[in-house]
Amino acid sequence: MVEFKSVSQLDNYIKSYLTGSEYLSDFSVTGEISQYTVSSRGHAYFTIKDPDSVMPCVMFSRYFAYVSFTPAIGTKVTVSGCMDFYAPGGKLQMQVLSMKEAGKGDLHEQYKQLFERLSKEGLFDPEHKKPLPVLPKRIGVVTSASGRVISDIVNTLRKRNPYFDLLLYPASVQGENCPPEITAGINYFNEKKNVDVIIVARGGGSYEDLFGFNDENIARAVYACEIPVISAIGHEPDYTIIDYVADLRAATPTAAAEQVMASYNDQKNMVDNLALTLDIAVNQYIGAKKSQLEMLRNHKALHTPAFYAQNQLTVIEGYRTKMKSAMEAKITKLQSDYKNMHGKLESLNPTNVLKRGYSYVSGADGKAVESASSLKKGDVIGIVFADGKATGTITDTSFDDRRSS
Repeated sequence: MVEFKSVSQLDNYIKSYLTGSEYLSDFSVTGEISQYTVSSRGHAYFTIKDPDSVMPCVMFSRYFAYVSFTPAIGTKVTVSGCMDFYAPGGKLQMQVLSMKEAGKGDLHEQYKQLFERLSKEGLFDPEHKKPLPVLPKRIGVVTSASGRVISDIVNTLRKRNPYFDLLLYPASVQGENCPPEITAGINYFNEKKNVDVIIVARGGGSYEDLFGFNDENIARAVYACEIPVISAIGHEPDYTIIDYVADLRAATPTAAAEQVMASYNDQKNMVDNLALTLDIAVNQYIGAKKSQLEMLRNHKALHTPAFYAQNQLTVIEGYRTKMKSAMEAKITKLQSDYKNMHGKLESLNPTNVLKRGYSYVSGADGKAVESASSLKKGDVIGIVFADGKATGTITDTSFDDRRSS
């Protein structure tokens, strides 16, 4: 058995072994980029992967400066370099000397195609989003039974409002078992109708770790679910298909717990304020009605009905007197107007004119003769006086030609 005197000696041996290997000192490999970052000094740190394995990589700035495209998560690349062992961190990694684009990764292409298809079907449309209950009595959580996610959710809920029940549906949140188990958990709660809201959650991870949530069956289960669903997958920058179809997307599992449960203290303060406002309003209403009742209770009509009735009779008598005076004044005026009109009519009465010594001539038809020219010799006429009538025959006529013209 070989004995190493220190960890540094062991790490240095591994490093020298790798650099001396014929296969690992100069090779190329094709994979999909994930967990990609560039440091302030221009060094690129990323992981390349295939569906089964991953390999950490580093590309120092002096080599990265010659890359002719902009790498990104999901980009499929062919990298060349050598294996390296970073002794201070005890980390095996590939030191990349060159990189060229080999096309988009398979997982990214799968995601893109599924996203476009479900989007066209309307699974992401805002009108399908259901509102969340303000104070859910029972919360369903679909996530791993172990790890920090479920404990973070429970602790956050307890801090905000201790009055709740939680049902956990344990499910794989990574790997090939993730999609069917997550789908089963959503369908279980939807069929049982035993919770008010559902949280589907997992912690952070690489692109491939979270890829199980880019699943069509999960998306359709969330869309068909009659209970509001909150997705809380990974961290703020991480977006998966379930985030777009869920009724609410939370940046983290902790954020989901904060959004699903209103603060008990906030709700209590709100209720207390509403109760105070209601109490003030009721007291003001009662006070107003008491004042009105007191005014009616002290009214004279209740204490001295006869005296009050006599006062009202006096008031009525005053109104009667005023009305009588108004009617008399009106009648007097009408009588005066009548006399004036009667006098005018009397002054125009023909009989009164005749009484002053006048008379008028009428023809055989009884109508007044207005002109001498209308009479001729032998016509019988009537002469009307104020006190009678006489008859005569015309023997001669003459008239003023100027007036007739």
